[in-house]
Amino acid sequence: MNLLQKLFGTGTTKAVKEAELPVENSLKTDYNKTRQVSAQRSGCFAPSVNMIFSEDGTIKVCCHNRENLLGNYPEKSIHELWHGEDAVLFRQKMKEFSFLSGCWVCTNDYNRGSFAEMPSRHFDSLPQHHTYPTMMEFLLKNTCNLECVMCSGELSSSIRTNREKLPLQKSPYGPEFLEQIQEFIPYLKETRFSSSGEAFLIDTNFKLWEMLIERNPECLIVVQTNGTIMNGRVKDYLNRGNFKIGVSLDSLQKEVFEAIRVNASFERVMENIQFFAQYSKERNKPLNISTCVMRQNWSELPDFVNFCNRIEAVATFHKVMTPLPYALHNLPAEELQHIYDELSNHQFTANTRLEKLNKAQYEYFLSVIASWIENAGKRNEEPEDLRHLNTTELNAKFKSSLRTYILQGDMLEKDREGLYKQCESKIDYIIQNLEKDQQKKEWLLLMNSIPVPSIFPAIKNLGTEKLYELSVLRVEQY
Repeated sequence: MNLLQKLFGTGTTKAVKEAELPVENSLKTDYNKTRQVSAQRSGCFAPSVNMIFSEDGTIKVCCHNRENLLGNYPEKSIHELWHGEDAVLFRQKMKEFSFLSGCWVCTNDYNRGSFAEMPSRHFDSLPQHHTYPTMMEFLLKNTCNLECVMCSGELSSSIRTNREKLPLQKSPYGPEFLEQIQEFIPYLKETRFSSSGEAFLIDTNFKLWEMLIERNPECLIVVQTNGTIMNGRVKDYLNRGNFKIGVSLDSLQKEVFEAIRVNASFERVMENIQFFAQYSKERNKPLNISTCVMRQNWSELPDFVNFCNRIEAVATFHKVMTPLPYALHNLPAEELQHIYDELSNHQFTANTRLEKLNKAQYEYFLSVIASWIENAGKRNEEPEDLRHLNTTELNAKFKSSLRTYILQGDMLEKDREGLYKQCESKIDYIIQNLEKDQQKKEWLLLMNSIPVPSIFPAIKNLGTEKLYELSVLRVEQY
């Protein structure tokens, strides 16, 4: 079974290859025509306005760019990270419309002229401050009460303990983090708490919310929750803070929902969704219902749209790339065509702004399925032409591709040779510690079959033992 497919997924292959095309300067004018005048000074304002605190201490500026970091906490203070050399260089690159190698998601859309789809557009609307970020995203711990089938121990402590049988991860964000963050609180316009753990179970989140409510009450607090937690403490903060809520809901059928969201009660979540819907309505804020679309629930997409229209919520559909047994993108073309045909038969009312938005969200996901059908013949191709090579030859081939990518890509690092040596050392460690020769060969075959841009962020930023741990975990799970 494909090790790196399990680790990184396969649905990004075509997108990454497209992103390797050169960014044409002529696109800049067309791109800026679609933006407000104040946003036309930079290709992307993410490094100028945003900080993402990941559970492992890596600090990013965009959830789509896992390669180019501001650094690591607590190796550097928050102040040092924001004002550091990498941050300054990152901003300069964006001002020059020089999208970095890790910006392939936006580069892909940029090169195709699909400017409205670029994730960077979100940052256009955020106000800027000459000294401080105006947005922060907090993924501080993986504390979670659920063991969702499409999730992993990286994002759920319950999975890490019960499914993966590993010790709990230690969070790098201690009391000193809360002390350092106080400098930034008054300047924030938006904060987000999502993507790692359950927000209403992480004590540090409540401490941050208290700071925001006391010192910056107008700051928007966006929370994505699994919908299982509702108590007096949560209600107290919701009543006092400027919250915008999103709930993850993967089925409207009890058996399907509880099979996907292991440990959750369908009745409890639906009851809490009604509470959040009323809460959002009273505060004139949209409730967001997020659905991870998988083999188990794709047929429910029309029901999700109708449900969201009924409770006045925005429907959001997420692509599940891994684990592969739950994903759609890796299905045969015939099955994908069946799914597309079935979903295309539904018609929705589009009288209100919300109904039009939810219909557009649905149609966008249909277009995603259509793209998977188009690429079905090329997806998951095994590199049969490389199987005649031995492990040494495969290793040399992959390292050559990796070295070329590092030396020729537009990155923040100045010492490219040093960066390559670090990555090479991690690869050697993994190969040396994989027990079976056949396992080593299969691993290297896959390393050579997936474009380097989709593999490089993990090799570059994960510690050697962590990278090996994840690889072994995926082998055992599949």
